[in-house]
Amino acid sequence: MKILLTLLFIGMSFFGYTEDLGVVAKVYPIAEPDMIEWIKAKAAVMMKNGQWQQIQNQAVANAKNQINNPKPIANVTDAVETKTWYYKPMIQLKHDLTDGSGHVIAKTGLYNALKYKPFDVQLLFINGNNSKQVLWAVNHVKTDSVISKVVLTQGSFMKLDKQFKVWFFYDQNGKYTQKLKIQHVPAIVSQDGEQLKIMEISNNEI
Repeated sequence: MKILLTLLFIGMSFFGYTEDLGVVAKVYPIAEPDMIEWIKAKAAVMMKNGQWQQIQNQAVANAKNQINNPKPIANVTDAVETKTWYYKPMIQLKHDLTDGSGHVIAKTGLYNALKYKPFDVQLLFINGNNSKQVLWAVNHVKTDSVISKVVLTQGSFMKLDKQFKVWFFYDQNGKYTQKLKIQHVPAIVSQDGEQLKIMEISNNEI
């Protein structure tokens, strides 16, 4: 009996020590700022002090500058000698092409695009910052019997449009100069039979 009471007393004492012992140190509530509200507040301050309008104006100015003055195409320089080469615009079909009824209209294989769609214009690639090349290209546009399109590798096509009343285009990201392996300008691209003829012309000859 004595042993039972002793065990009961020990058990009660153990549970007695599990009560709340209080706070040992200061406890702070976990508080994270609402990011959306913070952004709204920040934007309100910027709009109030005019900083937001300044950012908008700068963004518009940068966009206009990029349009009016595109980045020059890398590794394309003014030609110092005249040379000619040819390019065949081949298309690879990896699968047969069929119409809506399942009839094969083109089989797998290589096709020369010029056999099906003539290249009925000539492209004039020039440095838009070189006045001699610009005048050379404009003269071609106005006097050649074939339709000519002027493609810039550098310079402002919008300024030249207004100045000469002629459409100028830009070789965005060097897509065409790279495909046709044009490294120097001015250069003329035209169809010659079933291939394209590319000719870089020395600046001394224009």
